[in-house]
Amino acid sequence: MPLTVLRFNFASPQGDPRTQGELVRVALEMAQWGEAHGITSVSVDEHHVTGHGWSCNPIMAAAMFLARTTTLIAGVDCALGPLWHPVRLAEDIALVDNMSRGRLHTTVGLGYRTVEYDALGADFGRRGELMDDLITRMLAVWAGTDHKGAVCTGTWSRPHPPLYVGGGVRATARRAARFGLPLSLSDHLPDVAAHYRRLCADAGVKPRVVMPGAVNRGMVFLHEDPDRAWAQLGEHILWEAVTYGGWSTQERSLMHLPGVRTLAEVRASGRYRFLTPAELVAEIRDSADYGPLVMHPLVGGMPVDEAWKSVQLLADEVVPACT
Repeated sequence: MPLTVLRFNFASPQGDPRTQGELVRVALEMAQWGEAHGITSVSVDEHHVTGHGWSCNPIMAAAMFLARTTTLIAGVDCALGPLWHPVRLAEDIALVDNMSRGRLHTTVGLGYRTVEYDALGADFGRRGELMDDLITRMLAVWAGTDHKGAVCTGTWSRPHPPLYVGGGVRATARRAARFGLPLSLSDHLPDVAAHYRRLCADAGVKPRVVMPGAVNRGMVFLHEDPDRAWAQLGEHILWEAVTYGGWSTQERSLMHLPGVRTLAEVRASGRYRFLTPAELVAEIRDSADYGPLVMHPLVGGMPVDEAWKSVQLLADEVVPACT
């Protein structure tokens, strides 16, 4: 059975606080229920000034999930590194690492929305330099070698909490190899992964790559009748796809569909898919390297009862058949 991930961003079209509160409540319940039914991980991300209630503090969000569970892994995919103070991020991660006994896995990425940098007073033009400084100092804080004397009291994970370098270009691979850190790719990018492995071999570093599979490059939703689901529920997916795709003219991740406007375009992209449980089981069994199975059950403020049906089908019909 591949790694099973529930992805949450708590966003909805109007960004109503009551709606966001309900989405957060349901997400926590799903994670807790999922842990007991074969789901291995949750994933949260970071965006600012969206007006839609998008998750803005992924470390805090991950901590909420980890406090309610005992074995579940929480993945931050990703924290926008240059927008954080390195000591604060190192300390926050250390706190959650200790509380969860090593179950927080954090990916740091550059981000690409200038409005976020402007809102938080960071220089978008220096984002690569800021990222290098962030990683350098975080590792030093955890190791007790920070040049300004900032230290943590210790971390559960050794030598430090799990930290990944995220992105989708060769510069990402170079940064990960240079710091001896795992590489988390934003899409199925075997050429970038191969470049990273070569750099690691040259540096004597053990490589580790997290990458979406070639087949399941996107979000999966389960439904007994996919065509009916697209007709009745597709508006929620369309809202997120249009909103997210409007933030950049380039494909930045497996969820980015720049310029998309219609449900037909979203469906044709294959990045959001409704499948029956039987179709998903067959797909997993026919793939030699399926990669992580990512479900985004509350996408675009999806009705809670439909989100639960999708998660329950995964746990009741797919996980047992593929384990």
